Amino acid sequence: MPALLVTLLNTATWIRNLLQYVAGGFVVLAYTANQHSVAQSCSGPASEVLIREWFGTADKIPSLSGRTSYKLVAKSCPDNGEYTISSIADQTCFSSVWHGLQQDHTGEPGGNMLIVNGSDLPGEFYRQTIPGLCGGTTYEFSVWGLNLLQPGNCTDSSLPNLTIQIETESGRPLKTINIGSIPETKKPLWQRFVVSFTMPDVDEPVLVKLINKAEAGGCGNDLALDDIELIRCSTCPPEPVYVPEAFTPNNDGQNDRLAIYLAAAVSVNVKLFDRWGSVVYASNTLTEQWDGTFRGAPCSVGNYTWEVTYEAADSPTTTTFYVRSGQVLLLR
Repeated sequence: MPALLVTLLNTATWIRNLLQYVAGGFVVLAYTANQHSVAQSCSGPASEVLIREWFGTADKIPSLSGRTSYKLVAKSCPDNGEYTISSIADQTCFSSVWHGLQQDHTGEPGGNMLIVNGSDLPGEFYRQTIPGLCGGTTYEFSVWGLNLLQPGNCTDSSLPNLTIQIETESGRPLKTINIGSIPETKKPLWQRFVVSFTMPDVDEPVLVKLINKAEAGGCGNDLALDDIELIRCSTCPPEPVYVPEAFTPNNDGQNDRLAIYLAAAVSVNVKLFDRWGSVVYASNTLTEQWDGTFRGAPCSVGNYTWEVTYEAADSPTTTTFYVRSGQVLLLR
């Protein structure tokens, strides 16, 4: 009877904790377009820039292989469905209908930008794979864009029309944000397009796609992009630790060992204490399980304190240590 009671108790506790954990896996996304300030809207001690694609410098051009469906060309005036990476935009392109740019968005000496001539067909033209994001944490993805076309030059012009699409690597859609058209301006005007989102609890990388929904190429649908960033806005929540409320090391084949569950950790240390505070069990792995003995002798029935110290990843570059503790009842 005690073993059956403990089994039901552990199962109920596990299901309750699991439901609470899964319930946090929702996605909330929003966007703000036409921001003209370089200040980050995601700031604070927990903020960390995880990705910054600034397209290098004139003497060091990055590869976008596998990240764009457009064709890379070396010429300064790419045709429909083509792109170039350059530190300037040539004003003489297509009978001088483009804005001339002598520097990229940040104004860094020799800094490059992505210059895109929209395809005749709408579709994805850039993607970024983002591994190592943690559920329940808010992130901000942003890109600076500029319409290269000067007003009044193209009667058949089609404005660049951006959409940011976020999905898992396996294709599960998370959110699609329609940014809308980038208007023509009398002078070159960089605009920041940004989307903030809270990650669901998925164990796979996320894809961020930029889609140009303009329906035609030809004269117009030409843009420059720069400074693509992903920022973590909040600290990753600690991985939940699941410890049964009781176990029965009586060698009946049911609940004979104390199993501790931790979804993911860089390192872990487990300790069990008796009521006098003496350590009766210690391990640096979760594959080992306590059998209710100390130095080969069975431990007394009663409550024991458990302590789990572990290191979890906050991002692909940072980790944090956590300590969790509680009590478990040993029955026989």
